[in-house]
Amino acid sequence: MSSYSPELIPECKETQLIRFQSRVVGLTTPARRHSMKIINLCLLISCIFSGLVGLAYLGFDPVVRSLILKKLVLSNTSDTFHIWEDPPISPHLKVYFFNLTNPDEVFNGIDKPRLIEVGPYTYKQKWLKQNITWHDNGTISYKTRKIFTFIRSESCPTCDDEFDNVTTLNVPAISAYYQSRNAPFYTTWSLSGVVWGLGYKPWVTQTVHDLLWGYDEPLFKLAQTFLNDPPPFDKFGLFLLKNSSKESDLGMYSMYTGEGDPYTLSNIQSFNGNQKLKFWNSSDCNRVHGSDGASFNPYIKKGDTLWFFNDQLCRALPMVYDRSISQEGLPGLRFVPRKDVFMSEKSYPENSCFAGPNRETGDGVFDVTVCQFDTPIVLSWPHFLNAEEKYSKAIDGLKPDPKKHGFWFDIQEVTGTTLSAKARIQINMNVKKLKNFSSLSKINDTVIPILWFEEGIDELGTDLINVLKQAAIDPLVWRQYILYILIGLLSTLTLLSMVAVAKVLANRASVAKVERVREQVENIIHGQIAGNDSSAQLTQPMLGYLDSSDSSRSSTATHSRTSSEGTTPPYAVISSDQRDLTPFSDSEKPSVNFSNPEV
Repeated sequence: MSSYSPELIPECKETQLIRFQSRVVGLTTPARRHSMKIINLCLLISCIFSGLVGLAYLGFDPVVRSLILKKLVLSNTSDTFHIWEDPPISPHLKVYFFNLTNPDEVFNGIDKPRLIEVGPYTYKQKWLKQNITWHDNGTISYKTRKIFTFIRSESCPTCDDEFDNVTTLNVPAISAYYQSRNAPFYTTWSLSGVVWGLGYKPWVTQTVHDLLWGYDEPLFKLAQTFLNDPPPFDKFGLFLLKNSSKESDLGMYSMYTGEGDPYTLSNIQSFNGNQKLKFWNSSDCNRVHGSDGASFNPYIKKGDTLWFFNDQLCRALPMVYDRSISQEGLPGLRFVPRKDVFMSEKSYPENSCFAGPNRETGDGVFDVTVCQFDTPIVLSWPHFLNAEEKYSKAIDGLKPDPKKHGFWFDIQEVTGTTLSAKARIQINMNVKKLKNFSSLSKINDTVIPILWFEEGIDELGTDLINVLKQAAIDPLVWRQYILYILIGLLSTLTLLSMVAVAKVLANRASVAKVERVREQVENIIHGQIAGNDSSAQLTQPMLGYLDSSDSSRSSTATHSRTSSEGTTPPYAVISSDQRDLTPFSDSEKPSVNFSNPEV
């Protein structure tokens, strides 16, 4: 029996303990690694699609706006040009006359005018564009001829414009008196004689048709004979030029087509070749700009100030946002005249450019004598709406109502198309006391209403509404769909991110659990080794008194008894608490024979 040195016993035990440690760690359930490949792939795909959809959403409005603006630009081949040239709409003109019931008392200065409103006399309009010319500066010039047709069914029940007589002011006679107010005596005397010879009075009774569209006026013919600057026509009618078919009577408008700058579309560039009028005191008030009312510039905002230009008003009217509207599901914005329109220079100093000598000044009226052949015509809102009380108190029979007498345009904000409009204006005459003429020597200075009219559009046709919806509503619907898709993708991306974070945390927890088991086993083993080392140092001196044969036999017997009795050496004992730290069950533990050094 071979002998061995007792110094080898600790090394042998340490070797066996190391093997035991490796075996225990190897038998421990490994950390469960959750697969991240599928999640990472889904995250990558979601990120890519979310980015693409996000870019599509951010770029949707600019792209759609660019396409719509390009579509709206007028050219001789564009679809919008044909709609502009021959609009599929039926504008109307409604006229309400003020019948003067007490003319004798009024012109004798013993009573104020007593008026009775009659109407409406309704006319349908047909707009024809004539002399269309394209220009290199991005403008198009044209003349608009309007054809009026009386519609009995839409007028008052008893209205007939050819048979109904109305008593109102004799505009030609009063104008002649007014224009000769500062003339020499012989001129005023001659004029009075002519008027008396014609049997004229300061008022006249004529049919509605004649008052609107014109009747022969002898005074104009005499004026063309004797005056140096006579009126350019021999008939008188309040809307004489509106219904004229003569090319010379139609104003020439030049409008921007949107070429080069789509936001200038529908803006008037000049009138009769002039970019400025010659009636007022400043270039701003004389400037020709704004829309003719048929359409406005595209992409209108609520904070914008729109301008409506009309040559018969002799100016451009500023309009501001009032409220949002909807017509057959098509959204729009209502614009109304700004509060300073028709305000005096006293209330609104910027309107001083419209003031002048011998002009009527007051809030709510606008004197256009200077642009109406020196005829003392004064404009206002119907029934002196929003005007000073002095005007309405001087007249009996007026009942201003904002709903019936207001002025507004309903505009589709994307395309600038006029959805509906009610342009309501009242025509008055400023009748002054003129002592040089007996007919006007007793009357009190009064602004007397003649008529008020409403010109506009009730609504667009269904076909045109559907075309406008393609530009105004359909893009909003598609953008909403894109937004929903983006929200879905972002929600999916968020959910996948949460799953990925959860799996990462689970992997870390599993690894930490295994590491804790390994550390505990190592601590136990190191503790046993330290204990064995101390025991070996205590027993080593005693081993010196034993001979080699006794030592061999003793070791062999001890080893044999240990193996036969199944007793576990103290350095391999692991308490129950320590065994519970291993993640596998007792049935899964393999038997380990520490007596066999080959294990």
